Amino acid sequence: MILLAAGAAATAPASGQPAAAAAGAPAETVIELRVHGNHTVAAAEVLALAGVAVGDVVDAAALDAVRRRLADSGRFEAVEVRKRYRSLTVTDRIALVIVVRERPRASIRNPVVRSLARLAGQSMFLPVLRHDEGYGVVYGVRVGFVDAAGRGSRVSVPATWGGDKRAAVEVERPLPGGVVDRVSGGVSRGRRTHPHFAVEDRRTRAWIGVERELGHGFRGHAGAAWEDVTFGERGDRLTRHSLGVRYAGDDAGGFPRDDVRLHAAIERIAGRGWAVAVLRPRIDVQAFRGVGGQAVVAARARFEGATAALPPFERSLLGGAGNLRGWPVGAQAGDRLAAASVELRLPVGSPLALGRTGVRLFYDTAAVWGAAESLRRQRFGKGAGAGVFLTAPFGSLHVDVGHDFRGAVRVHAGAGFGL
Repeated sequence: MILLAAGAAATAPASGQPAAAAAGAPAETVIELRVHGNHTVAAAEVLALAGVAVGDVVDAAALDAVRRRLADSGRFEAVEVRKRYRSLTVTDRIALVIVVRERPRASIRNPVVRSLARLAGQSMFLPVLRHDEGYGVVYGVRVGFVDAAGRGSRVSVPATWGGDKRAAVEVERPLPGGVVDRVSGGVSRGRRTHPHFAVEDRRTRAWIGVERELGHGFRGHAGAAWEDVTFGERGDRLTRHSLGVRYAGDDAGGFPRDDVRLHAAIERIAGRGWAVAVLRPRIDVQAFRGVGGQAVVAARARFEGATAALPPFERSLLGGAGNLRGWPVGAQAGDRLAAASVELRLPVGSPLALGRTGVRLFYDTAAVWGAAESLRRQRFGKGAGAGVFLTAPFGSLHVDVGHDFRGAVRVHAGAGFGL
């Protein structure tokens, strides 16, 4: 007889179990079977997968085989097989209690269909629509799969067209309790036109990275990447190794106030046939300060260095909303870059609103130069102007009008939605 969630069986205390049974010497006969924890898989089907029936004579090895058969079926996340004695005096008759925790779509018998249905249930589809200054409109889709590579993991498959043609597979997975608490990696292939040299940049890339919480808001990260690059008629193969630290600040929202953010890293780049590897230190510091009402002053300083000359496709670009408004993206290119900016942001509307809209006044200065040149001899470009911005959970938009102090005015626009 099969009992499902029947009344509790009389169980001998651990200290009172018969000595012979505890030693596992005699074989025992199953006189009752129970299944607990199943929701969509029938109890009879669980028992059929377990390969056990009332009247079977079992020992410790047989019970372990029952557990393995259920686990190997792929339909349960956890399986326990518990043995209960029905009497304090009769030691060769037992009840087996099988406790399972079902996986999603466990009721589907075909393993291939079950895996596909489970994957579909874990998937999300997000549209990609953005404007990258210097490259143009980018559109596409990002497919995400939750828990596909383990509990808490995320697998993303973005595919974009337009100004940035790219396809990738990206994987992130937490590792609680380990030396590192998150690992990520992926492969990608893409191509776009370089805004300074006006040639096509094609790249195939594979990478892996790890992160760890360092305390007090700091996170450390390290990574390695391998790239095949085709830049116009030139081809190269790069190896990258990086190490860095990031401080995200206390305000993780899109309109920080009275906060500081920091990212510092060093990267080692080596190429096929390069005489020496190049070290690239990078630092990016942002500070935000409320100055009355909702107004915020935001300041930013960036530096990208290089210990030797870089190939054209690795050089830093000057111009655009990223570092020097009023100048076109890619106006200049160099091995090293230094940039600073200050903004007065004046939001409009309630500070409790889901998104923030406002206007801003800005002043930028930046320069790029060669690895063999001195910073002191560089002439920094300047830009100033005003713009409007919108930040929201579903995306962002900004339009800035900048003057380059040389008689030219340029409009800079950027947007990203559904990313």
